[in-house]
Order: sequence, then structure tokens, then C-alpha cells
Amino acid sequence: MIAGIDGGGTSTRLELRDDANRPVQRLTFGPFNISAVGEAGVRSVLRELCQAVDVRAISRLCVGGAGVSFAGLRELLLDELGAHGFAGGLTLCSDFEIALRGAMDGPGGILIAGTGSVAFGRNAAGESARVGGWGHLIDDVGSGYALGRDALAAAVQTGDGRMQAHALRAAVLEKIGGQGTPDILNYVYYSGRDKSAVAALASCVLACAAEGDEASREILARGAKALTCIVRALAQRLCMERPRVALLGGLLQNDTPYAQVVRGQLAAVCEPAAPEHDALWGAAQLAYEWK
Repeated sequence: MIAGIDGGGTSTRLELRDDANRPVQRLTFGPFNISAVGEAGVRSVLRELCQAVDVRAISRLCVGGAGVSFAGLRELLLDELGAHGFAGGLTLCSDFEIALRGAMDGPGGILIAGTGSVAFGRNAAGESARVGGWGHLIDDVGSGYALGRDALAAAVQTGDGRMQAHALRAAVLEKIGGQGTPDILNYVYYSGRDKSAVAALASCVLACAAEGDEASREILARGAKALTCIVRALAQRLCMERPRVALLGGLLQNDTPYAQVVRGQLAAVCEPAAPEHDALWGAAQLAYEWK
């Protein structure tokens, strides 16, 4: 058997294939990201996986996803899997690598826009590059976090007279269950919420933009321009002329006003495309192709 793992912050997905590369089974387990669940959490997921699957039959395993850059992860995996009889080959890949392999065959790239944003690609010479994705405090342009942050900014600035984004302010207040600016400040600064709570407010921008709100449409256009800059930089770094780029993440894979604006702007620098397969497929395929 060969196998791929897509390990994320909310779940760990496994795909098994036979030695002819035919899919056999997909299974889902708990969260995998070691920075979120710690070493004990990863070991717990691996033990759950080993109870569901005979890892002694796996000759090649590709593990990709969040947290694979952790220095001790390879040793942890070999220790835990080896205790259950795994003696096959193990390769670790970033979540970008497995997403790209799942998205397409051959050279090209991916653009991901969800809570965060990043672009990753590989050219015909096998050279790869990453652009963006350096975290919500200093980067993640055009992401759900960026849209939500801009919605919050418009809401407070409308409250003190600097903007006239009344529809967006009303949508933000309704979303957070607030009455005014003090409630917005509490939501952002004093409630202990994380970046996903800010990213959740991107839905307010999408809804208002769909109803014709100009301030919301400007936020979407600004985000789309930032994402286009990411892809342009990726194409330049890889010396690719209008590469095929698969659009991934919740903001781009659904037919929203934002996805439409992004696709329109991207057309000048790349060929936007839908992914052929998901990241888990990519992990299993990389295990099959690994020499």
C-alpha cells in the first residue's frame, strides 16, 4: 500500500492506495498541527490512525500539511508509526506542495485565499517559489482576515464620520451582536477572539457587495488587486508567462462576488483554473511518485 496524509489544524485526512495507485480508502481523524495540539496531540492522532489502518502494509507515506516544518516531526512520526510496525519510506511536504500536486499536473501555481492567503508554484525546470502567507499581522493580503479587518475599519470610521459605509457598519454590528463602536472594540481587543473571528466578518463585505454597497465593493477590489500582485510576483520569480493558477480556499472556490472580481483581475497575469483534485489526493500522488 501507499498512503498520503493531509494534516491540518482541524483534522487529519488519510488516503490509502494500492500498489497500482488505485484509491482504496479515505479516513479522517483529529487535528494534526503540532503548533496547535502539541506533541502529545499528534501522537494521539497517530495512534488512532494506527488502530484504524495496518501501517505495516504501507511501503511509502507522504505527510503534508500544517506544522510539517517543525524540526522534530519526522522523528516523532517514525517513532510513533514505527512502534506500530511501519517500516516504509517517509517523506514530508508542505501544505502548499500537496495542494499544488493535487490541483494540477505539470508546471503552474496555486493561489489560496481563506483566513490567510499565499501563492505557491513550480515551473517546468522543477523550481518552486512561495509568495506571501507571512501571517495576518504583517501579510495575508486579500484574505478573509484582511477583508474582515477592512470591514471593521470601515465600521468604526463610519461611526466617527470619516466614512459613509453605513450598510457595512450595520452588517458588522449585526454579525457581532453589537450596538455601536464600543462593542466593535470589545469584539476585536478584549474578548480573546483569534484571527478567525475577524476573518468571519468577510461575509459582511460579501453580502453588502452583492447588494451594491460601494464601500464593500471597494474593499473587494482592493483585496483582488493585492492577490493579483502575489500571483504576478510568483510568475516573475518562476519566469512563467501567464501560468495556469488554481484558485483554492473558501473565498475563491465558491462563486462569490469576491471570486468573480479576483478572477477578472487575475486574467491579466495568469490563467485562473479550478483545481483538478484536493490536497489529500496530492499527498497520496506524491507518495506514489516518490523515488
